Amino acid sequence: MTQPSALYQLVESKLDGTLADWVAANKGSVGWKPLASKLSAEVGVTVSAETLRLWFADRIQTRTTVVVVADPAGAA
Repeated sequence: MTQPSALYQLVESKLDGTLADWVAANKGSVGWKPLASKLSAEVGVTVSAETLRLWFADRIQTRTTVVVVADPAGAA
């Protein structure tokens, strides 16, 4: 995002920090819809799940846990 939209700037102005920090602190494994509801309730401005996804989907890193078994049982 090169120039934040008016909605982005309005929402961010109602937070103590940046919107990016708020999303990072609250996203976890929560979907965009519950996250948008929480943000909207906190700032008093309606933000849709799709809007949040468009703003942040490419900036959120998801974590995947992979378990590697060095010598699985029954391996020949």
